Amino acid sequence: MMKCEMDSGMSLAARGDERWISPSGDGRDGRKMPPAARGRSLPLDPALGFASCAGRLWRGGAEGVGRMFLAGVLLAVALTLGACSQEPVEKGVAAKVNGKPISVKTLEYVQALRLSSPSMIPGETLAGLQAEYGEALATLIVEELVRQELARRGIEITEAEIKNAETALRSGYQGNAFENMLTEEGLDLAIWRERLRARLILDAFTARVLRPRFTIGPDEAQQYYRAHLQEFSQPVTLKFLKVESINADALKAALEEAKKAKDPADLLMVFDDVGLQTQASPEDVLPRAWRDALKGLKPGQAGPVARGGIGYQAFILLEKSEARVEGPVQVYPLVEKRLLEARLAQEFSSWLSQAAATSRLEISPALSPR
Repeated sequence: MMKCEMDSGMSLAARGDERWISPSGDGRDGRKMPPAARGRSLPLDPALGFASCAGRLWRGGAEGVGRMFLAGVLLAVALTLGACSQEPVEKGVAAKVNGKPISVKTLEYVQALRLSSPSMIPGETLAGLQAEYGEALATLIVEELVRQELARRGIEITEAEIKNAETALRSGYQGNAFENMLTEEGLDLAIWRERLRARLILDAFTARVLRPRFTIGPDEAQQYYRAHLQEFSQPVTLKFLKVESINADALKAALEEAKKAKDPADLLMVFDDVGLQTQASPEDVLPRAWRDALKGLKPGQAGPVARGGIGYQAFILLEKSEARVEGPVQVYPLVEKRLLEARLAQEFSSWLSQAAATSRLEISPALSPR
């Protein structure tokens, strides 16, 4: 058993692929987060995995940008804060942001829901868990800074908004199924609601603080479209049947019958000694032999029988889509979405730097960057 002292009232013990939080420090009477809680597509933490104001920044490590951001934000915030206390915080508190506490209980909840695979190398599991706690705490610190920003602006998330959001998330569950799911996973409904509030706060911060800072005009969208024109190009695409058999004569007979059919695939299915696959692919990524066999065919026409596959094979062209470039009008929603995410990330980074420079952070010594 390995222990990592978090503060005077909490320790962590790593046992295989399970995570235990032990209030007494002995690893025996703590709460186990079942492996089933990891990777389930359930709203266990409404704020984690949520792409909010910084585009992909809050996806909790699911993508490269989010992973690098969350891994570095704790260190970045701690190094840039106007005043960072080295005094131990009280028992049960993981950190304080301008005097507002982040509880160990909430930190445990957020960390326990992060996907991780234990290392087989001695020492790396402990290091990995410490990094997970650091990333989880970084998320909570940023959320608290956002909450305080909204409070300064007089923006409040009402209980009615929280209730409506909860109702929407519960809509896929019948009766007490939602509460039973939380109980089975060892999760606290009160903390789940707290995390739901955090999600709504991030929503409001995006819509009412960051988004009004900038506009995306037609000229900017047009410039992006021209610079990324290749991304909006569609290559020649072929849809075809690959037909094969161990017997060349049987394959030829089947192809002759297929010429008479409205849908060759339906007819070929009745030939026991003939197999077929329907495929669609850009022409330029197909094997050279396949491209040659399909070259010059018209839709519905079969190519020659040749050796290949399980013995002999042939191709029937079903559809051919010519190369084209999507126009700016067709792709404008996608262009706007990409520009929006990029600008939101820039505005968020700028805001965080300013917020960090004028804030006071107190972190439990075991979680402070070294």
